[in-house]
Amino acid sequence: MNLDDLALQIQNMRKRVALLQRQSEQQKVQEDIELVSAILKEVHLALEELQIANEELQQQNEELFSTQQALVAQRQRYQELFEEVPDAYLVSDTKGVIQEANSAATTLLNISKSFLLGELLETYVLEKEIIAFHLKLTHLRDRAETPDWKMQEWEVNLRPRNRTPIIAAVKVVAIRNQQGKLVGLRWLLRDISETKRTQAKLKWAEQAMRQALAKEREFSELKSRLLTITSHEFRTPLATIHSSAELLEHYRHLWSNERQNTHLCRIQKSVMHMTQLLNDVLVLSQDETSKLEFNPKPLNLVEFCRDLLEELEQSDRSQHAIVFSSECQCTRANLDAKLLRQILSNLFSNCLKYSPIGSTVKFSVTTANDQAIFQIQDSGIGIPPSDIEHIFEPFHRASNAGNISGMGLGMSIVKQAVDLHGGEIIVESAIAEGTTFTVTLPLSKNLYV
Repeated sequence: MNLDDLALQIQNMRKRVALLQRQSEQQKVQEDIELVSAILKEVHLALEELQIANEELQQQNEELFSTQQALVAQRQRYQELFEEVPDAYLVSDTKGVIQEANSAATTLLNISKSFLLGELLETYVLEKEIIAFHLKLTHLRDRAETPDWKMQEWEVNLRPRNRTPIIAAVKVVAIRNQQGKLVGLRWLLRDISETKRTQAKLKWAEQAMRQALAKEREFSELKSRLLTITSHEFRTPLATIHSSAELLEHYRHLWSNERQNTHLCRIQKSVMHMTQLLNDVLVLSQDETSKLEFNPKPLNLVEFCRDLLEELEQSDRSQHAIVFSSECQCTRANLDAKLLRQILSNLFSNCLKYSPIGSTVKFSVTTANDQAIFQIQDSGIGIPPSDIEHIFEPFHRASNAGNISGMGLGMSIVKQAVDLHGGEIIVESAIAEGTTFTVTLPLSKNLYV
């Protein structure tokens, strides 16, 4: 029974007592006695009803008190859980105005609760992301009538007061009233900056490991191909040396000096060929293990080229006509002599190898705009267009090379040496007409590897 029901009973009892009173004034004595007895009965009945109502009210009061106590305890537990959550926990209205915040939230944003409450959450979003954050919040409100909308998650860059920006994982939960209307939002924020940094490091390490494994596989394949090709390439000069040495051993006393010199020349040429092969392999292996050094030192361009030409002409034994020209405004250069020798000797070796005996090979060196320009031109078999783009790859040989000996390392070494100088190389070629190599290197630029 509630208070309204009790008041109604009291009012009804008053009406009944008043009625009995009026009747008593109109009746006789005997009837008065009966009337008083009836009144007393009514009063007694009313008192009993009032007693019952009072007991019901007491019971309701006790139940109400218990409910209030349970609500207070529940609110206390909620508040304790709210404060003890290790992540930042916020409650806001649908516009993002902060209404509640736990201690973790004040720590995360580096601001006291009194200043935090009443502020827009987007105030602490990094400036470049505020528009995107605002659009997400608008999208949440626009979906307010969607019954299955419960939680949304994303990442955002936050800017705590007087601290370095952080990356936070955001979880947003809808708060609805009994009618299902969106009345607020619960926010859970977690600093994942360190996690992101760790993930980035792991990703970098994974990529580095993949690159290392790919490099290892490439190096293993390279070694395998190198052994195969080298063993094949060494057989011919070794066979020549062996046969010439054996013939000299048994028949030199019967031969003229000219014939003996012919075989000695074959031996020397084979040794030089093997030496070049070994030099190429050494340079390639140094590059693969990142030990190829670059040591630029002052040198005289013209003198260097002339000395190199003298060596090449001796090894070629005048089978080709080598024409040299120089137009140097400055003969001093800051280049790596060892690498420059690799560049020019490999280019010359290719020109001589793929040009017919008796043909002319042109070589020129010029200087302009603080650069040295080396150009070697032959009139040999040329390089097919489809091979030019692959010519600097290790072990690549042009499709028209035929039975001409070679490992396909020379041009790869040339490219590496040119790159170490910070220069460039251009190849122009036409089938059966010849090839022109143009190498441009800085004269005095300070370069580091």
